[in-house]
Amino acid sequence: MIHVIDSMCGSGKSTKMFELMRSDSKDNPDKRFLYITPFLSEIDERVPVELPELDFHTPENKGKGKIGDLKSLVVSGKNIASTHSLFSNLTPEIVDILIEKQYTLVIDEAISCVGLLDKSLVHSDTRDLLKSGMVIADPSKRNQLSWNEDEYPEHDGRYSFVRNLCNLGVVYCYADTFLMFEYPPKLLSLLKDVWVLTYLFSGSDMRCWLDLNEIPYEVMDNTSLGLRSEVEIKQIVKQNLQLLTNRNLESGRQRSTTLSKGWFEKAKKDEIGKYKAMLRSCVVTHKAKAGEIFWTTYKDHQVKMQGTGYTKGVSEDMPAFLPMNIRATNDYRNYTLCMYAVNIFKNPVEVNYLKSNGIEADEDTYALSEMIQFIWRGAIRQGKPMKVLVLSDRMRKLLEDWLND
Repeated sequence: MIHVIDSMCGSGKSTKMFELMRSDSKDNPDKRFLYITPFLSEIDERVPVELPELDFHTPENKGKGKIGDLKSLVVSGKNIASTHSLFSNLTPEIVDILIEKQYTLVIDEAISCVGLLDKSLVHSDTRDLLKSGMVIADPSKRNQLSWNEDEYPEHDGRYSFVRNLCNLGVVYCYADTFLMFEYPPKLLSLLKDVWVLTYLFSGSDMRCWLDLNEIPYEVMDNTSLGLRSEVEIKQIVKQNLQLLTNRNLESGRQRSTTLSKGWFEKAKKDEIGKYKAMLRSCVVTHKAKAGEIFWTTYKDHQVKMQGTGYTKGVSEDMPAFLPMNIRATNDYRNYTLCMYAVNIFKNPVEVNYLKSNGIEADEDTYALSEMIQFIWRGAIRQGKPMKVLVLSDRMRKLLEDWLND
């Protein structure tokens, strides 16, 4: 069974999970854990400190890559702490061993389980793969693709990565045009105990993927787990998080898609310049300097939006600009000004792919979750005062409604 702990940052869900792991290990000394997290600090620092008696191991490259070392650790029955990235590359052989040994899987932060395979592939690539017979679609499995090894054995050309992924069973064809990725359901279907630590789970790709594959899950009752209530945490957040605005922002009118990826691709230079000026004004008005500011927009449009006072960080390792989907860092926990210049929507191909299979994506909750994840890189994650400027009317309303819910 998959158990979902859906609660805010600061509620104590990680601490509670460590307590459960410690207790389970005492009750059953043969129980083994695979702990997956996006945070290297969790792997290197927190897990060894919190659970020294469980003797967690981290995969290293010892000549056969980290995945080779992971296999050795699983075969040896070690407790393992690793990253989302390595987890996404599990081989069928490792999956079978994990199931055979009935590891307890703990996933910190919901993983991305479904989406476009590779945005560099265009429609003609998909048509070429299908017409040439390189790949074969199975209609009984939602057009899952397999590689035609009889006619194209050991293909190492342009589509070699597609071949490798087909052999892992993760590639699907949608509308004869798009190649989609889906994490194989076998592992999470056949392990007896899987825990997911997350927030706003209903908006996640993982929830869509579980529903798509009809894998049952239960959302745990946070009160019975002894977690801090969301009401209590939000009171602290509301006392410390100052939502900034701008005179031009208040007087202007936006469409629901303003500052979305599509908007940036079509917007005129003066339109983008207007919002760039708001970022600069924010920095000047609040007398913020490097070491206090972190901000984001779409990576492809970063240069168009960056300006004096917020382009450079304190060092190359600590830039002011962060990718909008950043997860694996707590290095900005003392930064006190966040500027958020995106309006997030899921990729429409992914939304329509899910819809064609009877699954509705919750786009507003997804957008809110992504925004909260970014904002919580800053000082607010420690309950300290922080200012945030959200340029999109839609995104700002989502944040305001969430705070007041």
